[in-house]
Amino acid sequence: MKKLALITALALISCKNDTKIVLASSGNLNEISIVVEDQLWEGSVGKALKSSLTKSIYGLPQHEPLFKLRQIPPRVFTGFVTKSRTIIKIEHNKPKQTKLIANQYAAPQTVVIISGMNSKEIIEEFKKHAREIIYKIKAGEIKEKQRRIRKALSSSQVLDSIFKIKLDFPSIYRIARADRDFVWIRKDTKSGSVNLSVSQIPFKRKPLDVSTIVATRDSMSKQKIPGPTENTYMSTDLQYRPVISQATIGSKKTIQTKGLWEVKKQFMGGPFINFSVVDSINNRILFFDGFVYSPGTEKASYVFELEAIIKSLKILN
Repeated sequence: MKKLALITALALISCKNDTKIVLASSGNLNEISIVVEDQLWEGSVGKALKSSLTKSIYGLPQHEPLFKLRQIPPRVFTGFVTKSRTIIKIEHNKPKQTKLIANQYAAPQTVVIISGMNSKEIIEEFKKHAREIIYKIKAGEIKEKQRRIRKALSSSQVLDSIFKIKLDFPSIYRIARADRDFVWIRKDTKSGSVNLSVSQIPFKRKPLDVSTIVATRDSMSKQKIPGPTENTYMSTDLQYRPVISQATIGSKKTIQTKGLWEVKKQFMGGPFINFSVVDSINNRILFFDGFVYSPGTEKASYVFELEAIIKSLKILN
C-alpha cells in the first residue's frame, strides 16, 4: 500500500503557535467525534460515514466496529467537547475539500474537515479520502495506546537477551515461556488471556505468502504452546480465510496476517494478528504472533493492544 502517497493527498496543516497553551486531548481509544448537523447525520451523509467507519474489523469471531462514533451537533461543539482526540467535522454549503489539521484544539489531536456544497459533494469527498483518513486516525490511536503502555512498562530483558530486540509491553504481562529462539508472554484476564509469541527463522529471499506464514505459526504453536489437554495445540482455523497485507514497522518491510485460531476438539478459539518482519541485516525473519482467548467478550481492544505492542519494535545493535 502506498500509504504515504495517500496521506499527502490531503491538505495537512499543523498548528504550531508557541504562544498558545494547548490542553491535553481526551477520549476513548478508537472513538471519533463526528461534528455534523442532525439532518445530515440522519441522512445519506451519516449513512456513508457509518458504512465506512463502523465496518466490521476483519479477523474477529463476531462483529466489532472499526471505530465507535459519537455525533455532536455544531451548536454544542464548544469547550471540553473540542478536546476529543479524534474529530471529523462536516461543513455544509462550502467548497468541496478535505483538510487534516493536527492539534487544533488539544494535543495530540487529529481533526478532519470535510466540506461540500451539498450532501452529494460531501459524500464524494469523504469516499475519495476515506482510506487515508482511516489510516491517519488509526496511526494516531496506535501512538496513543503506546503512550499509555509506557506508563507501566515491563522491566523484563528476555527479548533483548534472546533476539536483541525491544518491545514496549505492560508490566501486567508475564513470561510464560522463554527458549532459544522463542518467547511467549501473556496477560491473564477475567475470561481468558492475551498472548504474544516471538520467534525467528532464517531469512530466505523468496516472498512470504499466506501458506508459509500459516505453516510457520502452526509449527511453532504445536511445539511451544500446548493445548489444555495432552496432544492438543493451537492451529490456524482455515475455514476463516487468513488475510495478509503489506506494512512497515520502522523501516522494516512487514507482512501483517489476520485470522482465527482454534484448538480442535476443545471448543477453544479466537482471533490472531501476526507480523512477519524482514530483518535482512541480521539475516532473519522475526515472527510476532498475537492471539486472544476471551470467550463471550469483545476482543477488538485486546487485538489492538497487541498491534500497538508489536509496532513498538526496536531492533538493537
